[in-house]
Amino acid sequence: MTQERYDYTAMAQEMAAGTLRPEGFSHRAHLGVAYEILSRHEVFEAMAIYAGGLRALAAAAGVPEKFNATVTFAYLSLIAERMAQASHASSEAFLTQNPDLLGKGLLDGYFSLDALSSPLARRVPLLPGTARAGLH
Repeated sequence: MTQERYDYTAMAQEMAAGTLRPEGFSHRAHLGVAYEILSRHEVFEAMAIYAGGLRALAAAAGVPEKFNATVTFAYLSLIAERMAQASHASSEAFLTQNPDLLGKGLLDGYFSLDALSSPLARRVPLLPGTARAGLH
């Protein structure tokens, strides 16, 4: 079993360089790396870096279909919002102060399961609460 990584600064640099490997990249690492990238770049630049890196990471893991633009955009938006509202000494401090981000079902209040699992949600960020026909 691969050991989870916690060196989020290094992982963020690897993600930006396209050298991050999928081993040890847990949900917590997703969030820590997102925090590090958002803390170093303007929000839209950070989103592009992170989404591109995550898409490449999913492909390297042999599961490119797991990339979900809606989930990625939603989490990055939530992280950026919380970072703008309070200072955090580090990514670990941020995660400690925002434990709900680590749990499951955080996006359930924003999106239906059908919307989140749709091919459209995987390709483009959907807005929450909007009724969509077909979700192709």
